Amino acid sequence: MVPVPLFNGTYPYQKVAFQYSLHYIEEGNELKHHEFLPSNGDDPREQLIKKLMKEIPDNACVLAWNKPFEEGRLKEFKKWFPEYSEKIDSIINNMRDPMPLFRSKDIYHWQLNGSYSLKNVLPVLVPEMSYADLEVSNGGMAANAYIEMIQTEDAKEREQIRQSLLKYCELDTLAIVRILESLKEMVFS
Repeated sequence: MVPVPLFNGTYPYQKVAFQYSLHYIEEGNELKHHEFLPSNGDDPREQLIKKLMKEIPDNACVLAWNKPFEEGRLKEFKKWFPEYSEKIDSIINNMRDPMPLFRSKDIYHWQLNGSYSLKNVLPVLVPEMSYADLEVSNGGMAANAYIEMIQTEDAKEREQIRQSLLKYCELDTLAIVRILESLKEMVFS
């Protein structure tokens, strides 16, 4: 978030989606991954929404930790690109959020210490996974790293930042998959 809008049609301090990571399970339970993150500094929104709309199948169940945040970003895309409104509405209607299960304490673990953020739930339910070793480990850092990436003249540094952003975003979506697998194991064992 920056005080001066980076792209036309945005406002100061607006959280603008510039990347995504998408893990999905195809028939046969094969986990696949797609991601998007341009590094050239051009407005990524149109390219992002076009690619995302192609990669999310119609009527797919989409999981998002903190649905209100993700829904807010999708609604912004509806304003910017109304031609995708119908598909975006379908995605929002089919979006599910595991976080409320933890917030309401329907799923409880003493090590969560009352926190239900993805960064806290992940190491409790999937101890082999963590954000600790990542150069970018939260959304604020990601926003700052993106600005640094698109402003740097050094191609090597730009690619290093890009890889850090990709790793962070990929872990965010893979974490949801692994948390759900852990919960499934608890329920069915």
